[in-house]
Amino acid sequence: MSSSSPRHSLTTRLFHASLAAAVIVQLLSSLWMHRPRGTTPGNNFFLVHEYAGMVALALAFLFWVTVLRRHVGTAPGALIPWFSAERRRALWADVGTHLRAARALTLPPHDDKAALPSAIHGLGLLLISYMAVSGTYWYLMSLAGLGRSAFVAPFMELHGLLGNVVWAYLIGHAALALLHHVTRNLSLGVMWSLKS
Repeated sequence: MSSSSPRHSLTTRLFHASLAAAVIVQLLSSLWMHRPRGTTPGNNFFLVHEYAGMVALALAFLFWVTVLRRHVGTAPGALIPWFSAERRRALWADVGTHLRAARALTLPPHDDKAALPSAIHGLGLLLISYMAVSGTYWYLMSLAGLGRSAFVAPFMELHGLLGNVVWAYLIGHAALALLHHVTRNLSLGVMWSLKS
């Protein structure tokens, strides 16, 4: 596949872009939202955060379905390499390749089958899936008057902590995409192409 042709199907790229947009809305709304306190409801940013979270859950679910059914792009096992000795070996070898390139202040040549970027994408999809599931779980339990119960609180504490990880992931992910573009390793036009 040439570096000027999209690596993933149009469906995968559309779900990736849509999920990225939902995550950005989630993160930005979290900066100004006020959660419900007692009888005081959350503010409008909190409502945006809730509804965008449910949209993110639907998109993450559809993205997982696409990943499991697609024939073009990263194999599902490459996204979650932890259960295969062969994939773990490939991952550690690719980590070594990336570290050697970093020491030389370069990027390794773009490789559609590289193990490290695939594993990082998989971790991101798992992270966003957890955030969407836990937020929706809180929303549904709150409707039933159980939002503050002992079997909801730990999930929401982790939800809050992982919000910082989502910020780091988003910033790092975007920075690396820009770095690939600037170094002409892989064009943003290819990454975000709407061509079939």
